[in-house]
Amino acid sequence: MYMEAETVCVAKPEYDLMKTEVIALRNTKLYKRLAEYLQNIASGKRFTRKDLGF
Repeated sequence: MYMEAETVCVAKPEYDLMKTEVIALRNTKLYKRLAEYLQNIASGKRFTRKDLGF
């Protein structure tokens, strides 16, 4: 499946702020849990709602 890319222009100050926010978010437990979740899904692991704490 090929998706066509779209170009978006962002002002430099706004871009710098977004970079800072991404770096800050990467240090949160939620981001680390999401990365772990995506890795588990990619490796074929399956979870029930109980496994995920729902």
